[in-house]
Amino acid sequence: MFFSTSLKVLPQHETLRTIVLMRVIVLLGQLLALALAQFSLGAGLRLPPLLAVMALLAAFNVWTWRRMRYLRPASDHELFAQLLADVAALSALLYFSGGATNPFVSFYLPALAVAAALLPWRYALSLTSLAIVAYSLLTKFYVSLHIHDPSRAIGYHLAGMWANFFISAMLITWFVARLSRTVRQRDAQLARAREQHMENERLIALGMQAANAAHEMGTPLSTIAIIGGELLREARNDFALTAYREEFATIEAQIALCKTALDRMGAHACNPPGTNLAVPVTAWLAQFIEEWRVRYPASRIELSLEPNNALINTSLPLGQILMTLLDNAAQAVSFTNATIQLSLHFDDRNAIIQVIDSGPGIAPDLLVRLGYQQVESSSCGRGIGLLLAFATARQIGASINLASRDPRGTKATLTIPVGA
Repeated sequence: MFFSTSLKVLPQHETLRTIVLMRVIVLLGQLLALALAQFSLGAGLRLPPLLAVMALLAAFNVWTWRRMRYLRPASDHELFAQLLADVAALSALLYFSGGATNPFVSFYLPALAVAAALLPWRYALSLTSLAIVAYSLLTKFYVSLHIHDPSRAIGYHLAGMWANFFISAMLITWFVARLSRTVRQRDAQLARAREQHMENERLIALGMQAANAAHEMGTPLSTIAIIGGELLREARNDFALTAYREEFATIEAQIALCKTALDRMGAHACNPPGTNLAVPVTAWLAQFIEEWRVRYPASRIELSLEPNNALINTSLPLGQILMTLLDNAAQAVSFTNATIQLSLHFDDRNAIIQVIDSGPGIAPDLLVRLGYQQVESSSCGRGIGLLLAFATARQIGASINLASRDPRGTKATLTIPVGA
């Protein structure tokens, strides 16, 4: 097990490592069979050439193991040469130990199974043909075995055939199972990559729509801001408009919020997640909530912020996520005038922000899809905000969990990694 535990193999050398492991197992089995035949059965084997062939194969295996340190992946030619070396070594061992009469002659099969699974059909067919030729030659040309007790030769042969079948079956099963697991892992990775690619395409499309909308809104919003400012000044000077002074001030504040949101969108585009300055999360969150209150002045929010000096460097994307969660909570309680509860606490590595409302809650079939696809809800939303919030959270290494509360309401939990 030295090779499997100490070697940190590169992904492109997974096949070579499998061959190396199989060769180690085969060599150990051959050494054991050699010792039993020589010292227990008294077969009178020619040990020097047999041990020399096994030593050469072991040295070749060590060279293969060392070769896996290099980045260049093994080509089909190299894999064919690896398996050809196994077939040649087995043929030499069989020649000095009874040829085709050796019960371990079907050791050709594991190498051929590997070739059929890994190599193009031309290489696999060539290796199979060479193995058949070698087997055929071994029926006539070989060094005979000499058993001191001929009466038990058949029993020894049957025992050897059973051991050969057992080892060959275990090797082939292990290899096929390992290959199947690799294929399943690759398919799972491809599925995740396709899903991520589709999600990225959706996010890019949404981002382009948002950028176009922001560009189109910039000029009209500036015009409205100028008109709103003029109206507010007129209301301060004109007695007839005094009654509307508070409404004009509210309009001007809301326009300022829209401009701030557009500026924030531009800043987020120019500063990818993780490039912000590190800020204390507790202080930042308190300031963020004060700014958010202007968006929903009628909403009541109850804060529970644990003091802590932990830092975050993702305040811009985190602000976008929290704004979505808080906006959803404010809309959920807008008809009941209930209080939104926001809490912040910490564990060893994360800051955990919870936003709890007592609104109508989320239907179970809708809950599992929110944040992963666009949906239609009873509040006429389509889940685009949550879709972007979940994607942004994944980009900054955070996570969002949505859960319905009993008897009503929703709890959104945002977990963010923090630094000391």
